[in-house]
Amino acid sequence: MNLYQITQDQSSIIELLEDNGGEATEEVLNALEITRDAFERKAEAYAHVILKLDGEVDIIALEIKRLQALKKTKENSVSRLKESLTSAMLVFGEEDAKGIRRYKTPTLSLSTRKSESVSIDDEKAILSRYIITKHEVSKSLISEAIKNGIHVDGASLKTNYSVQIK
Repeated sequence: MNLYQITQDQSSIIELLEDNGGEATEEVLNALEITRDAFERKAEAYAHVILKLDGEVDIIALEIKRLQALKKTKENSVSRLKESLTSAMLVFGEEDAKGIRRYKTPTLSLSTRKSESVSIDDEKAILSRYIITKHEVSKSLISEAIKNGIHVDGASLKTNYSVQIK
């Protein structure tokens, strides 16, 4: 029997109890006890599975961090190698009519590429028409306003419940 079925059985028993005017017959009390025991066993089993999966999630998160650090190291190595190769290409590569430096090896053809990027030297000196502001909803400000009795169109406080396992 799963938790849903146990909860449904419990609700049915409580409904039967209410229909009897609150009188708890021995049959109702036995059914309540069986349902409570079944719930306890299932709840404990669920809690153990949750704890096990939480532990696995933590291990996976650590592995993701390790792999991200390894990825960053490899990306930095690629970047440094490309910078070194670009510098060497500017010295040893032959320039074609379009100003592109080329170099051929027995297995590869190398070439440079020109690109442009904007470099900001002093952000405070940039005119406001070149600055973009981000529009973002502040949930903390909305929460505070609602708690202080202010009606906020399009928002409401929602009560959530979660289980704590210790």
